[in-house]
Parts: sequence; structure tokens; C-alpha cells
Amino acid sequence: MTESPDGELMVRWVLRSTAALARVEKHLPWLRAALPQVRVVTVNVQPEHRAVLEGDRELVLTEEQTLPMRLDGVTLHLGPRSFFQTNTAVAAALYRQARAWADELAPRTVVDLYCGVGGFALHLAAPGRRVTGVEISAAAVEAAARGRDDLGLSPEQVRFVVGDATSYDVGPPPDLVVVNPPRRGLGADLAGWLERSEVPHVLYSSCNPATLARDLAAMPSYRPARARVLDMFPQTSHLEVLTLLTRTRPARTSP
Repeated sequence: MTESPDGELMVRWVLRSTAALARVEKHLPWLRAALPQVRVVTVNVQPEHRAVLEGDRELVLTEEQTLPMRLDGVTLHLGPRSFFQTNTAVAAALYRQARAWADELAPRTVVDLYCGVGGFALHLAAPGRRVTGVEISAAAVEAAARGRDDLGLSPEQVRFVVGDATSYDVGPPPDLVVVNPPRRGLGADLAGWLERSEVPHVLYSSCNPATLARDLAAMPSYRPARARVLDMFPQTSHLEVLTLLTRTRPARTSP
């Protein structure tokens, strides 16, 4: 179950098969009457007996397919299988900090890798700035474009493309690259590309300090200029770290 800042809910049932689907559908009117704040209800089918939280098949049982997450004037449309930061209030603080640091840099071009539903990309959009978000999930890209349209922005100002963040050709080096990788970090290929690139600034949002440290060691041409720890997972050992990296020496021409 996911709750939006407006109090609306997304409810997902993860089942081994569709055998109980008819029962879920039968009682759906009762559920929505009892909980009017329910906006999206889905059934996810995960048939394998192993430690996997969800399967590849998602059946949306309501007309609405996304949950609006309104943060500081930006509406992100969260789909059933889309990534979203665990703690909404801290996520808003994370995006505010990223926006503040980016506005100080005043980049004209920004590339947001692992953009998801557009959290960083839409918060960093500004007049005279071109933002490109890259995400491997087509559904997430569609949701991000919907958020862009809600803001009245054009595809020329903010565009979202389906692609692999670790190998996407960004073209001429942008003024700022934003990365928000999974716990495994950037990996050798993407960290190596950034190290060899002419990108002057990188904004790195990490949920795993160990892989952040590994990636920073692979990018010695960048110096951490600023960093902020955000307690995304209270009362646990996990946290989110936002780090602004500044290039301190020319790009290397060889791997």
C-alpha cells in the first residue's frame, strides 16, 4: 500500500496466481466504499517460490492507473511498478536540495540518468534549461512525460527517453549529470564514462554509501563539493546521501 501526500492510496495484491482474481474484483466495490481514498488497485502475479517481491505481470483493476504524488508544486505520477523514494517527506527535501544546488550552478543542459517517474528532472526544470531524463522502464517514462505536461512544459524543455542509463549516448557533454542508481551503484561502465567525460558537475543520489564510495574512487577527476545525508529510512542503518561532484582536472582520453 502506498499513500500520497494528498492521502490517496494505491493498493497492490501480490498473488501466486490469478485464481483469486475474481474474488478481489468481486469485493473491489466494497473496498472502495469503505476506503474512498483508494485510487489505484492492482493484482501483481508472482508465481515463483523465491525471494522476489513482485512478478512481471500487473493487472490494474481501476480506471486510474497512477497515483499522483504532489511535492512542492510538482506532481509525479507513480505507477504500480515505478520506483519512488520510500519516505515522501524526505524525498521532497531531497528534491529541494537538488534544485537549490542546481540553481546555484545554473546549468543550461541537464541529463538525469535513472530518472524514474521524473523526480529530479521535473524539479530541476527551469527557464532556459534543457533537461533530458533517461529510464529503462517505458511505463515510468510515460508517467514522467505526464508530469511534465502537468507543469505546462514542452518536450523541448524537458524530454524523457527510454534507454539504459549505463550505456545511453547523451551526445555533447551536458553541464550537469544527475544519477540516482539502485543499491548496486553506477558500476564500472558508467563511472568510467563519467571519469572520461567532460561533464563539469555530477549530482549523485545514493542509497548505499558503500557503492557510492566505490564509484567515487573510480572517478578521481571529481571532488565532492557538497554532501547531505537524508534519513530516508528512520530507525534503520540505511540512508540517502546527496553529493555534488565538481570536476577538478581534465577528462582522461583513455579508459
